[in-house]
Amino acid sequence: MIDESVWYLTGPWDPVQVRRGDALGFRAGSDHFADLLAPGLSNSTSDARWISILAWCLKWSHVAWQKAGSQTLTSQEAQAARYAWLRPLELLWVDRALESGRPLGQLRGRKSIERWRKAERGHCNFAMTTDQFRRYRHVGIYGAYRVVFRTMPGLTTGDGWTPSGMGLRLAEWVNDGLPRGARLDAQRFDVRTQWGRWLGEEAEYWVRHGWPGAGTFASRGPLPTPDGDVSSPLPEPERAILADVLFELSSVRRVTAEVLAGVRVDQDHSDVCDHLAGSEKLALYLGSESLAPLPLFSRFADAAMHAMRGAWEELVAAGEQAPQPVEVRKLAKASLVADRLERVQELGAAWLQSPTRAGFQHGSVPTHLAQAIVTARTPTARLLALVRHHDCHGGGRRWFREQSGSLVPLVADSGIAASDYRFRLSALCRLSAQCGVSRMKGALAAVGRTDQVRDDEGDML
Repeated sequence: MIDESVWYLTGPWDPVQVRRGDALGFRAGSDHFADLLAPGLSNSTSDARWISILAWCLKWSHVAWQKAGSQTLTSQEAQAARYAWLRPLELLWVDRALESGRPLGQLRGRKSIERWRKAERGHCNFAMTTDQFRRYRHVGIYGAYRVVFRTMPGLTTGDGWTPSGMGLRLAEWVNDGLPRGARLDAQRFDVRTQWGRWLGEEAEYWVRHGWPGAGTFASRGPLPTPDGDVSSPLPEPERAILADVLFELSSVRRVTAEVLAGVRVDQDHSDVCDHLAGSEKLALYLGSESLAPLPLFSRFADAAMHAMRGAWEELVAAGEQAPQPVEVRKLAKASLVADRLERVQELGAAWLQSPTRAGFQHGSVPTHLAQAIVTARTPTARLLALVRHHDCHGGGRRWFREQSGSLVPLVADSGIAASDYRFRLSALCRLSAQCGVSRMKGALAAVGRTDQVRDDEGDML
């Protein structure tokens, strides 16, 4: 049993709704299906190689953290002190990937590292401001994979920080694969280091003393996977260890992956949801009715998000330099908006009539939108229903708001997280392919790219 007082401290400090876009307030339903189909993952868990690299980072940062006199992880301050030793290693791996000249993969913090490299690696915090450096805990690589490390048995002791079993094996595999000058060993930490001198300056320690060979022969050895190669199996024994961790026999993740292997290249995300909901194999694991609302929920959410983006695109088109207020009545007449709203109304009616809705515990917010849209008699009324639902139920930053008969933009043109609601399927497909569990060509083509896009400083694009 994992102590819950330790569990929550591995998560981000900022409330989820502040950091993530949830334009319709459907996230509870989306997370419900994601937890059924891909428990223990997140939409950002898109490269199994980073699990191996982070296992290496956790091992050696743990050694340094203990050498500096720390032992406990039972408070936020202790967690922050622990992460201070981990963060520089994450960023040095981003530097190493850039040094290699290989195609880019999942490199959070890349823009800052590029500035740091141009400045001859002189800035102690990797060319980040104090606030950016602090927030990297939430938006960096470990932040993207923290759920895996605290929930997958064998990667850590269960606290998300202390490597064990499989995590140590992955760390050893990574270390053995590095060029000799870039490997770490216990002897390096046995020298007469004045560890108290480096508290508060952990980044400088790793760059100047702890891992000065980080960029040595960066084209050799393990590196983050380029985006175009995420469906290729990783080498043995790495993928065997990862498969045992992520896709152990009879786990829901493995069953979901095996079902998704039957998806065809010519199918789309809606077809994938139909395929999952109709799977007898998954029904044996999850219950016969657990996925029944999934296809209609997904179609309704996608249609509403499509209409939201249509309204935003019209606002952008109306402004010369930046989005400008536009009369709701005028906006509702645009085909980009009107046609999409008709589709939302059609699917809203289907949602209200669906027999599976009554048993869906997270159906109240979708039902609220469906009722508002279905009872709207004109395009203007439909747009107002959508906008008011967004203002009332949306999580994170609001895109726009109705004011005195006009739709007023509330963020800059690049300030919207416009991703559709997804269920970690893209992440699961990628990991499955890399671990050699199932062939995922068809499923990856169908689910498309579902990762939420962030800028270098962690804000949604």
